[in-house]
Amino acid sequence: MDTAIRIEVLPARMGDCLLVECARGSGPPWRMLVDGGPPGSWPRLEKRLSRLEPDERHLDVAVVTHIDSDHIGGMLPFLRSEYAEDVGDYWFNGPPHLPSKGRVEQRSVAEGQSLVAALLGESVGPVLPWNRAFGGGPIDTGDEFGFIEVPVQDGPRITVLSPTYERLTILERAWFETIDQARRGWLSEVRPDILEPLGDLAVVAARQTADDTTAPNGSSIALLIEHRGARAVLGADAFGTVLEDGLKGVAAHRGLPTLDVDAFKLPHHGSRRNVTRALLEAAPARHYLVSTNGDTYHHPDDEALARVVVTAPDGPTLWFNYHTQRTARWADPELCERYGYHASFPAEPETGAVLELPATA
Repeated sequence: MDTAIRIEVLPARMGDCLLVECARGSGPPWRMLVDGGPPGSWPRLEKRLSRLEPDERHLDVAVVTHIDSDHIGGMLPFLRSEYAEDVGDYWFNGPPHLPSKGRVEQRSVAEGQSLVAALLGESVGPVLPWNRAFGGGPIDTGDEFGFIEVPVQDGPRITVLSPTYERLTILERAWFETIDQARRGWLSEVRPDILEPLGDLAVVAARQTADDTTAPNGSSIALLIEHRGARAVLGADAFGTVLEDGLKGVAAHRGLPTLDVDAFKLPHHGSRRNVTRALLEAAPARHYLVSTNGDTYHHPDDEALARVVVTAPDGPTLWFNYHTQRTARWADPELCERYGYHASFPAEPETGAVLELPATA
């Protein structure tokens, strides 16, 4: 059976670095790069891109979902590489796209601001295409339950689910604080991971947890990708409430009670603050992807994955891009049998998780 959407969740430590491909009728597939992982991830990304045939190295879109060290660190060397000029469009909300039209003071204080300069062509190479699909303007869904559909010629149907205008407004107020937090994040000390028995997953899933409130995560660009009958949600680090509203808005627009999808890249690396039961019920999936090795913030959280297992119908599969002590617990045969789910790990540590969704239309 033909593959409609291929998702590679590259090993990028605690960060995100995804390569998405959608098959075309002829020629190379439509390709999207989503984030570059934290500093130090570039060699792996470069190695993966170098495996593409020389005449197929064009990327249709490169998305920088938000300003955070574990998403932008690897994008900076990418922007200085030979691959940067062969990208059709860069999607990223920088100072020119914030609600006050870029009145954020232009000063290079850390990697986040350097990325803005790079996208503007002020620090490396020529001017690069920036948010062309959105007329050069901001990428936001407007109000809650809003969404934006992006037409792609001979490619997938893309719908932006996050951020809202409100979330960009909050990011603007905290722009430099956000950059400074990203810089401190690169220097975070790794703490020991304390693992607890999983036990009754219904009890674990029902634990009360606070929602994410951080400005950069709230500004994340989250996407719905649809192609030849396959659907995938790429949640970035978006708020569960914002994603839920966006998915409900799409479903209501299409006259559906829920928006069933094939794959769901869980937001914020499987954080309990972002993965809520209400979000999972808005878009039931067959496959759930987790991008993290858990070495700094110890994601994925048990509460998040328990919510997936007890909420998702029809025996879902958990896809991990790292095999660690934290993720290995979810492959316990007794646990899998009791709750009717599966766990998948990379065939090779260097490849991460690779999920191919078959074409059904």
